[in-house]
Amino acid sequence: MRHILIVLLTLLSVFCVQAQNMIHIEHANTLEFDEAVNAEFQMLIGDVQFRHDSVWMFCDTAHFFKASNTLYAYGHVHIKQGDTLTLDGKTLYYDGNRKIAQIRTNVVMTNKDVQLFTDHLDYDRVANIGYFFFGGKIVDPTNVLESSYGRYSPDTKMAFFKDEVVLTHPDFVMNTDTLNYNTDTREASIVSPTQIVGDSATIFAFRGWYNTLSGESELYDRSYVLSSPYFMIGDTVSYDQSRGFGHARSNVQLVDSSKAMILSSNYAYYHEEKEMAFLTDKALLREYSQKDDTLYLHADTLMTRKDSIYDTFQAYHHVRVYRSNLQAVCDSLYYSNRDSILDINGQPIIWSDNQQVRGNHMKMFMKDNTADYLHVERNASVISQETADTSYYNQSSGDDLKAYFLNNKVHRVTIEGNARSIYIPHNEDDEMIGMVSLEQGDIEMFMDSAGQMERIKVAPQPKGKFFPLSLVKDSDKRIPLFSWPIELRPTGPEDVFRRNEIKDNRFAEETRKKGQSAKRSTRNNRRTIK
Repeated sequence: MRHILIVLLTLLSVFCVQAQNMIHIEHANTLEFDEAVNAEFQMLIGDVQFRHDSVWMFCDTAHFFKASNTLYAYGHVHIKQGDTLTLDGKTLYYDGNRKIAQIRTNVVMTNKDVQLFTDHLDYDRVANIGYFFFGGKIVDPTNVLESSYGRYSPDTKMAFFKDEVVLTHPDFVMNTDTLNYNTDTREASIVSPTQIVGDSATIFAFRGWYNTLSGESELYDRSYVLSSPYFMIGDTVSYDQSRGFGHARSNVQLVDSSKAMILSSNYAYYHEEKEMAFLTDKALLREYSQKDDTLYLHADTLMTRKDSIYDTFQAYHHVRVYRSNLQAVCDSLYYSNRDSILDINGQPIIWSDNQQVRGNHMKMFMKDNTADYLHVERNASVISQETADTSYYNQSSGDDLKAYFLNNKVHRVTIEGNARSIYIPHNEDDEMIGMVSLEQGDIEMFMDSAGQMERIKVAPQPKGKFFPLSLVKDSDKRIPLFSWPIELRPTGPEDVFRRNEIKDNRFAEETRKKGQSAKRSTRNNRRTIK
């Protein structure tokens, strides 16, 4: 008896489950069944309504296959599942056993404020996912997304798009091959090469995410941003398109083709409206306006911005510069095209060929992006080494020095105030014949194309001595301001990353003051960035 009861209960539970899985006819104006004509289905006509567990299905006409628990529906097909999901179309095939709905022609799937439009939709009720193919479109309050194939899950709010994907936003258009999208957060997950075209910038991304509500994005795998006049690329790029600023990390490059300039570092920040860029961590500027002669400039921090209508550039701390015919070191420099003056501070030294110019403070006056003349203030000196005997140097120093450039080479130097000079005259065979030591008020020197002194003018009447080489003592070979730190001179593009270690106490006090000024400037820049 006990076993019979168990069997009956089991059969009853199976029957209940089967009853729940069966499609039920709830209403029809007309129901036709002719076993002689077609014994497999019943025909329902007019205001047809089916129910399958929690789902209601409506149409104009239907063929119901009770044995297979399936149906075909035609005309004004409407499916309602719960309070938040509806499906509409022209035709429907529904499998009650697999809980699969295949809807065709003018299909609309509505989930709250999200709608999916297509002509071909397969809806899996078990997984609660709608699959569209041969073209589809999802519309939410922010975006319109289109592709050839895709799927949408009302539970997770996740949509997947494949082939010819286009996301249209009021402020930009996104094109890609594959895209994941959350209709709740409005965030697009980028998994294939993607182009995002906005009013002020174009983004090329390979992997990452883009929030279409906030305009914020984080992009990986050397994605890049084009925002006139800059091109920004990095291993990781974070960009806010709505507010027009971004920062990049690791192997960063900022390219400004209008100024023939490439900025690189491991961290960069850029603001479109202010046209401001800030770079640090192995920061480097490459300026390539002169054909086959790129200028390399490294500093702890580089900053460029547009001030009103003028462009400014700033480099501070451990600045090193290399160009084939011009090298320099200093602690900071500042340039503005308002006056085309490059302000150089912090124990600056400039080399050109075999000449060295040094002082407490320098101003380089530029013309057509090339050096016109250099003004050196306080403790100014210009020194060149003799090629025949490197223990001898042509040296001049004074209170104020101006070096004039021709084709990026020093061709004339003037020194005013407390001028002192030591130079090595040569005979017609270019042999050293002695050493001249002068003390006078002013000096004017003229150089040949090789950088050697051709002639010298002094005023007023100088005090001087001529020493035959055999009588020159080592103590007579140097002016008081002599310094030849050749080890600091950058030797190539990679050498600009070497740290400056200047050990000359005569310039220490000036450097300390300039360093304090640079620190104040750094703090101000940080406030600006924040």
